[in-house]
Amino acid sequence: MASKGRASAEEAILQDLIPRLDVNAVGVACLAKWEGTKLEETALKLLPEARSVVVLAMEIYPEVLDLVSPGRMMGVASTNDLLDRHVEFLSSRLTKAAYDVAKAFREAGLKALPLPAAGCPLDTRFLEAVFSYKHAGQAAGLGKIGWHSLLITPEFGPRVRLSCCLTEAALEPSSGEMNIDCESCGICLESCPAGALKEPQAGEPYVVNKFACSAFRSASGGCSECMRLCPAGTRH
Repeated sequence: MASKGRASAEEAILQDLIPRLDVNAVGVACLAKWEGTKLEETALKLLPEARSVVVLAMEIYPEVLDLVSPGRMMGVASTNDLLDRHVEFLSSRLTKAAYDVAKAFREAGLKALPLPAAGCPLDTRFLEAVFSYKHAGQAAGLGKIGWHSLLITPEFGPRVRLSCCLTEAALEPSSGEMNIDCESCGICLESCPAGALKEPQAGEPYVVNKFACSAFRSASGGCSECMRLCPAGTRH
């Protein structure tokens, strides 16, 4: 009973905080349900006491994405820069929200590690972050990862920015059902200017050449075609 009471108190901390977080969606992944997976392994490397992952999401406006073009001319004003500023703004809000969650749990005597929306440490050998926000978002029921390797949410499709907070608090996992039909779509595969996406084989969620994607983005001054053209999301 004491354990149940403690868990309820820890859950109450988050539920009391959620209405005051300036984000569009909040999900929770319980690491016990993902025992033995890479999600649990990477979370425990960062915070050995971690029991839950709080995932925070904000919408990337389609109006901004519609102005992004995979190519720019030297010296000419590029509306791609509007996306950069937009993402910077969202990242600042999401990072603050992650710190607000961490602060609330730490004030209750619980360990918590906020992970920023931008600047998560990256292993440049494999272009792999030390913790995958999109896989945490899928585990937290916020959506499902599509063929473009992005987290697709029911409301915003893949047009979301994420941050996370690892905590030793015992929280109720959130859940959400979402069916995506990438098999009958394939727009991202056809339209990827870097040719970085391929149709996955059985048992594969997606196939992406991260190096081709990254190199093209750097050379072209930015690209978000897979995110922009994906038809998923009720607010697209």
